[in-house]
Amino acid sequence: MEGKISEIFLNNMFECDGYTCHCEKDIENVAPGMSPKTTLKLYCELDKPLHFSYAPKVGLNLTGVAGGAIEKNILGKLLAIPDGDIDKHIEFFETYGFLLPIQSDEYESIDADVLIEIVNRIKSTLHLMNAIAGQKDYKRILIHTSYLLYTPQISLNLSEVEYRTCKHEFTELIESYNLFLDLNRNQEVFDSGKYSVPDTMTGCKNPIEIEFFNAVRSGADTNLVGSKSAWFKHLFAMYTGLTNTNENLRTIIDFFYHYQTEVGIFNEIQFKKITYYSTPTRDNFTDEMKNALLKIARIVISEEINHNIVGIHPKYEQDDLAPTWQVSNLLQALYFSIFYMKPGVEIYKECKNPNCKRDKFFLVKATRTNKEYCCPQCSGAAATQRFRNRQLDK
Repeated sequence: MEGKISEIFLNNMFECDGYTCHCEKDIENVAPGMSPKTTLKLYCELDKPLHFSYAPKVGLNLTGVAGGAIEKNILGKLLAIPDGDIDKHIEFFETYGFLLPIQSDEYESIDADVLIEIVNRIKSTLHLMNAIAGQKDYKRILIHTSYLLYTPQISLNLSEVEYRTCKHEFTELIESYNLFLDLNRNQEVFDSGKYSVPDTMTGCKNPIEIEFFNAVRSGADTNLVGSKSAWFKHLFAMYTGLTNTNENLRTIIDFFYHYQTEVGIFNEIQFKKITYYSTPTRDNFTDEMKNALLKIARIVISEEINHNIVGIHPKYEQDDLAPTWQVSNLLQALYFSIFYMKPGVEIYKECKNPNCKRDKFFLVKATRTNKEYCCPQCSGAAATQRFRNRQLDK
């Protein structure tokens, strides 16, 4: 932990209390050929209290009782945890406390994969906000939007609280919706062999060949590689059948239908990665699709944040006669920090110094496109390394 920065006092927008925690790691070899299962055993240390506060332009900080910052940029430190590295996750929680309230007199057992998934959703929400700020990064927008929408809801059961990740309406439907219209007596199908679907992206009705409709419904082969997958079948059932649903859901359905029929069908969606059944035709990613994707990204961000700050409420302090927010745990504080970020104005950037030991991710104005290092020391270290590399090349 860095030394106390006594000269910095924060104009706090909210505060949060917590405790450091102790963590043990249990590894169980479940069966031959299977990856070991890792379970974390944690308890909070009541003799080591923590106090967090949020200040504009600075972010979430670990602060002392007098308001001075002990460590800045806690959200940036969470972003800097190497993806999937459970030991680095443990280091973060032992320093800054666990995300949610845990017992002090007995262990709480937590599946490591579940914990990493929860952290990945925080990261993904923030990466998505960064991707739509300034110059749009549509590849990252697509990956993080799809990840948050397609990943099933998970739960974390603790002694004092049960936490569930945000479950978007689309998420539940893409996993199970399989209701296909009965078109046997449809006059349009009888006359033309097609069924027209009202489409929010095209602004008109999109005719679907009845042969294609029947093939997807029955799981037969089509000219689209991947059309027999469960995800695409459920998406197609929604596209052709859920024509009177709410506008946001319909926008999501229409976008993913057009993207996957014209660019490529999803095979697997992971944190920071999408794989396809065949090589995607990226030239077919139209401006109309990009505009729809931006709208969907904003929907997803708002739903993710609102879900995770729902327990926060305002209160009025009797001692100071001042308004404040009641933030109960570190998870709420992290999402509330994202809530207070100004979309399109502030973003988290990754320091270009590969050996950065300070703020690997730092908060900066979106317009500061030339700011590539978190601090002058990293800028100087990178410049020195470039000079050495040039000397070696001579």
